[in-house]
Amino acid sequence: MSSAANPAESAPQPGQVRQLPKKLPDLLPARMLNEFVYCPRLFYYEWVEGVFESSADTLDGAAKHNRVDTEPGAMPAADEIEAGPIHSRSITLSSESLGLIAKIDLVESDPEGGVAAVRPVDYKRGKPKAGDAGPEPWPSDRIQLAAQALVLRENGYRCEEGILYYAATKQRVRIAIDDALVSEARELIRQAKEVAVRNRIPEPLVDSPKCPRCSLVGICLPDETNALRARAVRFDNGRAGQLEMFGDMHETAAASVRQLVAPREDLRPLYLNSQGMRVGKSGDVIRVRDGNELKQEVRLGEISQINLFGNVQLSTQAIQAFCAAEIPVCYFSQGGWFYGITSGLNSKNVFLRHRQFMSAEHDGIALRLARELVAGKIRNQRTLLQRNHIEPPEHALRLLKNLSEKAEAASDIERLLGIEGSAARVYFSEFAGMLKAAEEDDQAHRNGGTQFRFDFTERNRRPPRDPVNALLSLAYSR
Repeated sequence: MSSAANPAESAPQPGQVRQLPKKLPDLLPARMLNEFVYCPRLFYYEWVEGVFESSADTLDGAAKHNRVDTEPGAMPAADEIEAGPIHSRSITLSSESLGLIAKIDLVESDPEGGVAAVRPVDYKRGKPKAGDAGPEPWPSDRIQLAAQALVLRENGYRCEEGILYYAATKQRVRIAIDDALVSEARELIRQAKEVAVRNRIPEPLVDSPKCPRCSLVGICLPDETNALRARAVRFDNGRAGQLEMFGDMHETAAASVRQLVAPREDLRPLYLNSQGMRVGKSGDVIRVRDGNELKQEVRLGEISQINLFGNVQLSTQAIQAFCAAEIPVCYFSQGGWFYGITSGLNSKNVFLRHRQFMSAEHDGIALRLARELVAGKIRNQRTLLQRNHIEPPEHALRLLKNLSEKAEAASDIERLLGIEGSAARVYFSEFAGMLKAAEEDDQAHRNGGTQFRFDFTERNRRPPRDPVNALLSLAYSR
């Protein structure tokens, strides 16, 4: 498509009159409603103009959907549903009255009071939004699920809730299909159709975090378009002079256009665990050899840390270079037991060390530091449950939040230890919900298979008595 090949032609000024595209289909896909909520300009490009570009995110999402994008499925008619379970994949339904069509990844039944209700399950590749009460749906995903529920209702099915399944964290987020959500979805459907029939492309987002990861950012050019909107430029004798500044856009124009790709962190740790290897230095290049064979070369400026496991030799010249560059060298046994560390001289002095040890012996300072450490640990436990638990229980999140606040106000070390223990009990009581096997593993387990699985019932140690606790103890020992 020409618009994809020439980004400059695809990103006119907002409000510019464009040539009307061919007549749009009568039914709006629910997926396009998701795009409209995310960004009306993106919706216009994809739905009205048919412009689409793949990116790493879209390709990854397509790969993750291969599991649920099966052959078109079938399900009983609304008046034929019994109280028994329904598990139908890739269901496509439409509604003429709504002007909407939806392809639903999965439709499940939920028997209640002898009458079966259905609920749509929509699969998403990313993570849910982090909320105070646990994972929350992203606004665009929430509206797409509401549109699917509306189509189900229009076809005679009873639908009171839906589920968003986020593949990155393997978490389910339930959404109640209430009157407020239905009204919001209907209004957004109306707005999307209104935008689609215009011959004016919506304005780009301003300084939005959505833009850098968007697959159409190179076609939409939001920052460049907004920069041009902010000023009119004339060329006088080969020099550009500013004619006028639009008041609302002064700050945007004054700021430099942001990079579309964030800079990556170049410094990375180097792990060497092949026995008998030798590490030497030539200029600013670290050379790893196995006998006389050169295995790898790494630039000194790309390394943040060296980790040697077992019988790996390091030349004196390499050690001196690492110390000068303030790159620590850590020594481990072949099995990972930590022996020690080599680091260069730093700017810390004996007086500072002396004050640090004195502070550690001061009860008030020690308690204040311990409070921060324990409160931070409890907050991290709560965050892990929010991010990784398949459906984090609100009571556990609420308890951990209260305990972190109590830790910050603990009056002595003994009380602080009790709070830390209480938080650990809450955390490990819900730990099993963060161990999410692949779908095929769960199916094999339900079918009586003997495949090895990681299960967790309680924390035990010294020695740990199951694989999960063994791994936890190993991680705690590092």
